[in-house]
Amino acid sequence: MDDRSTNELARYLCVDRFLQNLVGATSLKTAFDLRVIDRLVGSDGVDHSALYESFEFDRQGFDMLLNLLTVNQVIESSGERIRLTEPFAHALQYRDLLQAKLDFAILVTPDLADLFTSLIANPAQFMEQSRVFRLFDYQRCLKLTPENYAATKRWMHFTSTLTRYESAFAMCLYDFSQHQRMLDVGGNSGEFLLQVCKQHAQLQGTVFDLPVVCVVGQEHLLQQPEADRITFMKGSAVDDALPRGFDSIVFKSMLHDWPESMTYRILSKAAQVLEPGGTLLIFERGPIHASELHRFPQVPMLLFFRAFRAPEIYQTQLSEMGMVDITVEWIDLEMPFFLLTAKKM
Repeated sequence: MDDRSTNELARYLCVDRFLQNLVGATSLKTAFDLRVIDRLVGSDGVDHSALYESFEFDRQGFDMLLNLLTVNQVIESSGERIRLTEPFAHALQYRDLLQAKLDFAILVTPDLADLFTSLIANPAQFMEQSRVFRLFDYQRCLKLTPENYAATKRWMHFTSTLTRYESAFAMCLYDFSQHQRMLDVGGNSGEFLLQVCKQHAQLQGTVFDLPVVCVVGQEHLLQQPEADRITFMKGSAVDDALPRGFDSIVFKSMLHDWPESMTYRILSKAAQVLEPGGTLLIFERGPIHASELHRFPQVPMLLFFRAFRAPEIYQTQLSEMGMVDITVEWIDLEMPFFLLTAKKM
């Protein structure tokens, strides 16, 4: 992938500029919640008094919010007129991503504020007490109830939105046109398969994931023209056999959820059922290095720092399983990503 293509696809990363600190992010979320942003979208500016009169909260609160938005370069003033800054207006092209990142970051910020000592010194205790691991509670994905459905849909909205943008880089790094049938293990809402199917009309895909995830995923794809080429199969990658008949199997942001002993078990299952000559793909975030910590304005990814592994771990495991032609390519997004591919003889 050349630098020009990378820069073009990575334009969505401009949203991170407005998430650099907690006060800025919180004020922006409030501006969305109160529809202040919507009032300014598409206009050359709104008179300060007219803008204030559009809302029903006190003047001191209103002015404080505008001041915080100004400091965060979301809005600017020209005389008495208030307007969105040009960079923020550009970032609103990716509003779904911006708001998903905002909502998730603010949701789990208490984990950083209250449990950082546990995160560093007692990870087991952190996992037990943290909001982020309560949110990603896969036990709730096993049985369909109104509560489990709502909880699962909440975190799937965030992961699906990230995947919508990240999948483009996997397609730049790898030629999916050589495949006919793809299995996405832990494929979540089917968003990754959806994006690949949009670009490759010959491809049919199956998402293999937990029962409640499949229900939410089927609804997620309901209005998409490619939905008739994507099926969902309920099962556990840990406990159940994987289906056969696929010339490609993909793991997108899934293996980091499991310890190395379990990733070996999951990858071994995939290697066994993959069609001869087929390709196994792993698309994951790499480890967080000290030199990159300044690039992490958001809490969520930092909370998972122990989970992101170097690709060499998967290379070793796949080599032991007899996979060949193992390659790794890196792409630099808000943090390093790698695409690992391996072939079955």
